[in-house]
Amino acid sequence: MRRAAAGRGTLSGVRIAAFYLTLLLAQGLLSGLFGTLPAPDLFLVAVLTWLGRLAPWQLLLAAYGVGLLQDVLGAGVLGSHAMQLAGAALAATVVRMQLSGSGILERLVLILAAQAGKWVVAFALLAWLSGEPVDGVRLLAVAISETVLTSAAALAVWPWAEASFRRAGARRRAT
Repeated sequence: MRRAAAGRGTLSGVRIAAFYLTLLLAQGLLSGLFGTLPAPDLFLVAVLTWLGRLAPWQLLLAAYGVGLLQDVLGAGVLGSHAMQLAGAALAATVVRMQLSGSGILERLVLILAAQAGKWVVAFALLAWLSGEPVDGVRLLAVAISETVLTSAAALAVWPWAEASFRRAGARRRAT
């Protein structure tokens, strides 16, 4: 009996790992398909699925780590996405502390807060690293289009993540 329960726990862990691997592969596929247009940020979606599951300081560290992975895989400026995702996690954590439940509107508010945190950090990093004035209109256009796509992707994927974590928790309690 105990061996069967341990096998189910491993299976739910595999489902969670498959969820994040699917996000990683989908990010690569969508980035290639969208070309020069901004694709939805599925790395940000992955970080948002940890809201409420990790302590705020752990979420910031995890977001920074996921951002470093994004920088390494995407050959970007090392630390740029890491700082952006940490800013997104911080903004989403602050907003989450003000909310009561997990309805679709509250999820949308969390996504928008995370996107705002990400783009504030991105703007500051671009201004600092380039040493020149940043074209705010162009950056805003990119931010808006990515926010719309990321929000749609997050609202579609978040329930899948919740179900995976719920199944894993139910199986863990059963053992």
